[in-house]
Amino acid sequence: MAKQGIVHFYPERIAWIGSAALGGIFLLALPLLYLLCWGNPPFISRVAKKEGEKEFVPLDFSLGLSGKAPFLPIPDLQSEMTFSFDPPRPDGGATMLRLLVRLKKSAESRRVVLPCRLDLEYQREKLVFAKEKSSFWIELSKRADGQIEGKGLISSLEEEKIDAGTFLVTAQESPIQTAQEFGEGSPFRLLAEARWWGRDVFRDQYEGGVAAERLEVGTNELLELKEGEWLVWKDQRWQRSETPEKDRPIAHIQLQVGKNLMLEGWDCDGHIRLSLNPAVAPPFKAKGEELFGSLRVRSEKQISCMLEKQCMVLKTGDWVLKTNGRWKILRKKDERDAFLSGKLFGDLFVLEQINQKQGQKMIQGRLFNPSRTQMASIEMTVQSARKSGKKGKSL
Repeated sequence: MAKQGIVHFYPERIAWIGSAALGGIFLLALPLLYLLCWGNPPFISRVAKKEGEKEFVPLDFSLGLSGKAPFLPIPDLQSEMTFSFDPPRPDGGATMLRLLVRLKKSAESRRVVLPCRLDLEYQREKLVFAKEKSSFWIELSKRADGQIEGKGLISSLEEEKIDAGTFLVTAQESPIQTAQEFGEGSPFRLLAEARWWGRDVFRDQYEGGVAAERLEVGTNELLELKEGEWLVWKDQRWQRSETPEKDRPIAHIQLQVGKNLMLEGWDCDGHIRLSLNPAVAPPFKAKGEELFGSLRVRSEKQISCMLEKQCMVLKTGDWVLKTNGRWKILRKKDERDAFLSGKLFGDLFVLEQINQKQGQKMIQGRLFNPSRTQMASIEMTVQSARKSGKKGKSL
């Protein structure tokens, strides 16, 4: 009876408890219901998953890019190069016509026989010839009208040929090359470094004939070269020759343009053009008053004088040369020949004549600078003993 008193039974609460239980179940099932109606089911069969993957289509984005190789800047090959055909050697050698291709910025050059392929590359923004097969090259050929056709090509990563431009040019005159374009020890490097002293005004004045251009080649070796004469490389030096010689480097005067002397030549590789600038001579002291003093007439063809503090007796026709700070009269033939050949050099005075002008004795002569590129006329009045106030004997 005691236990029955503990458990209380309330029939009127059965409906309320049932409603509370149903509400709790509904709240727990609400998320699952949301997924079933509006989301993906938490469990999908393998077949349904495969069918869903088949129906899925990825988004397609297009940026306007093609599947070909990326765009590369194409150089203007025509403006980067010069083309010239080698003139044939005058001695009949090297009859095959070859084209000289020269790169302007790098000054590299290469001779080829058309048609040909030249592999190229860029080094420090300069176009150079590639030492091996390159992905950038130019194909050259000669057309029937004589023009040169060039076609630039670039190889893509897929080994496709990309057109880098086509051009037509007419061959120019051979370019002028500098000493730096020839290797050490090259005969034409030595010739390109020569000093051009111009014509010998002394020879022009007293010997006449065809004037020669003088070239100082190497160490104090003076070569006189006339138009029509040749320089031939023989015995490890340039020598003058009347005719060109086969199988040897040769050169001659092409023309004079302004103040520059143009030379052209041939070696085993082909045709070469050089431009020589005139050598700069030291200042020329050409005032007779600064040279002569105490002039006296000894006879119709002889005078005495002080020539820069040197006491001398001169005859008309004498050559007086200044070497090592001293004046010396060149009367022997071997001395004059040594002067003409350049073995002796220095300021030279030639006493031409002694005459009378307006009642006064005069001397006339010519003074030449050491390089014999400049000449000055000297005319001076001979002082009489009365005018100078001296009554001593003449020298």
